[in-house]
Amino acid sequence: MVLVSNEDLKKRADRIRTWNGELAGEVTLRLIRTEGPQSRAIETFLKEFCELAPRIVVEETTGRDGDMPGMVIDESWAFHFVPEGMELDPFMAFLSALASGEADVPDPIRETVKDFDGRILLTLFLSTHCPNCPSVMRQVVPLPLVNPMIHLTMIDGLLFPDLAAKEGIRAVPTLIGEGGVRWTGQIRLEAVIKTLLQTGEDRVSAQTLEQMITEGHAGPLADMMIRDGRLYPAFLDMLTRDLFSIRLGAMVVMEDLAERAPDLARTALEPLWERMARVDEGVEGDIVYLIGVIGGARWIPRLSALIETGLSADLEDAVRDALISLGGKQ
Repeated sequence: MVLVSNEDLKKRADRIRTWNGELAGEVTLRLIRTEGPQSRAIETFLKEFCELAPRIVVEETTGRDGDMPGMVIDESWAFHFVPEGMELDPFMAFLSALASGEADVPDPIRETVKDFDGRILLTLFLSTHCPNCPSVMRQVVPLPLVNPMIHLTMIDGLLFPDLAAKEGIRAVPTLIGEGGVRWTGQIRLEAVIKTLLQTGEDRVSAQTLEQMITEGHAGPLADMMIRDGRLYPAFLDMLTRDLFSIRLGAMVVMEDLAERAPDLARTALEPLWERMARVDEGVEGDIVYLIGVIGGARWIPRLSALIETGLSADLEDAVRDALISLGGKQ
């Protein structure tokens, strides 16, 4: 619990009053009320905030079953958090931009997104005492002012811990885009927009996948491929990378797929086997391991024949371990 002194509360109140007087016009928020402590926390904040900033108008509605409590503006913004602490200033800056209609978005990004005619869904998980969250919030929250097809949802992971756990949120800020692609920590908005506007194979480039792997998003990456019903070609490259940390992260994804989508996971084995002659021994050992975990009995003759080619002691041990694993599947 963070204690705030009376002096700090007075300074904050004075800052909000001054800011309210400088607003270009009224701003209307729609409060979605539900049962529970999250809704009460958001309602309490808005009541106190609007007493200090009467140019913020609140329209209250009762949420339906399954709705999350929060503040909604048009169809483009949904705030499921209490913008106190470090998020108060960027929240007020956003409301100022909304009142004036002037978005603080760099010109290159503005030109990139303004004429895009597809819908872009963004979800930002944050917390009110996260040092990097205000910076990310300032970057993404004005985007719908440039293009109303961009829809932004912001969620306090501590206020909604069950939802954060369901989405696999382990750190904030985490920004999630269409299809589950995500970024954690400080972001480069140019790179985010480039990825979001790409389609098809381009959307799942090696750079995007490597970023997800290095940020520990094995589960969401597996979710993306399960949803698409295919393994991305760039992902197969991750499995044969010389850099062990990248390869290890890709192996974690494969183990997840082996449990949740074994048929999909098995589609990696033939392409990986074809690469055996072109990779170093460490990668060969990982391929053999995956065959043992994912493959079926038909791989036993191929691995047995591999032993006859003359292998190093370590690789031969890996092959024999895989054969034992496959033998138990007969």
